[in-house]
Amino acid sequence: MTNFLPPDPIQDTSNKWRNVIGVLAILLGISTILGWQFIRYSFERPELLNKFIAETVGEAGELVQAGGDIVVNPPHFPEPSLPKLKGELIPETDFSAMAMIVKDKKTGAILYNKNEYDDRAIASLTKLMSALVLLEKDIDWATTTQVVGGDWMGTHMYEGDTYTLQELWDATLIGSSNKAIKSLANALDWPEEAFIERMNQKARELGMSKTNFTDTTGLDEGDTSTASDIVILLEEALNHPEILESLHKPELTLYSNERGKSHHMWNTNWLLLGWIDNDLVDLKGGKTGYTPAAGYNFIMQVADEVGHTINVVVLGTESHEARFTEARDIAYWTFQNYEWPK
Repeated sequence: MTNFLPPDPIQDTSNKWRNVIGVLAILLGISTILGWQFIRYSFERPELLNKFIAETVGEAGELVQAGGDIVVNPPHFPEPSLPKLKGELIPETDFSAMAMIVKDKKTGAILYNKNEYDDRAIASLTKLMSALVLLEKDIDWATTTQVVGGDWMGTHMYEGDTYTLQELWDATLIGSSNKAIKSLANALDWPEEAFIERMNQKARELGMSKTNFTDTTGLDEGDTSTASDIVILLEEALNHPEILESLHKPELTLYSNERGKSHHMWNTNWLLLGWIDNDLVDLKGGKTGYTPAAGYNFIMQVADEVGHTINVVVLGTESHEARFTEARDIAYWTFQNYEWPK
């Protein structure tokens, strides 16, 4: 029987939405199947994926539009050219030093290490930081000043003696004079507390996060650091010609007008003086330190015959001579057992 009534508007709208939803469901199913097929072929036939990427990004890797966005090749970082170990590492037990580190100056690569993060008293290595802080002042090296500090601090000079700031500077770095560094800070009107605060602040600036200073000389057991931090101090100190030149001087003679007599001092670096047998080609600079708490410390920068430069830190050896022989031996081993990029 023919229905001549007009269609029900509510039922007609409902049917339209059912049709729309049905079409969308079919499209979604097809796209899902195609997507999974693409992923499967990406694994089974990677050449298809490579072709897609090449067409999207371009053969030369230029930026192109792809799906309304920009596709960019990931950045390429070349492998760093680091020294490569050819032989075997020396056992830590071959050295009496409580902590050691050898660091390549050019790349910063650690070539040898032993307890490099252990906190240790550093004794007169402290003077390198004191010297760095002093260089922040505008110094008239020809100016004279009187020595401060009691006899218990050392016998290189005596309280009340008059010397130039240059002489005190040399005495600090050549003979490791405690009175000299203390007198320099005093001559520049730098209160000791403020001076030490600046030493600690500068340590943080250099990235020496495990270092603490409590006096300017290193006599205090509170002057502590690690081999990992001290190698940073060594490299920074030797970047300054004023420090480097004084560390290279083998000896110094001071004359006291007040006492009418001279005093001679040798550099405390026995490798520089040749008092410890060595064939080091280019010893650029070194500094010693000793207190009962610290043991015998020595740090140096040295290069081989073709200019490969390493920083060496040796802390807490068992004897005065051992700090030099162990620094020498680990330098020998490093140059013999590492191959530097050409």
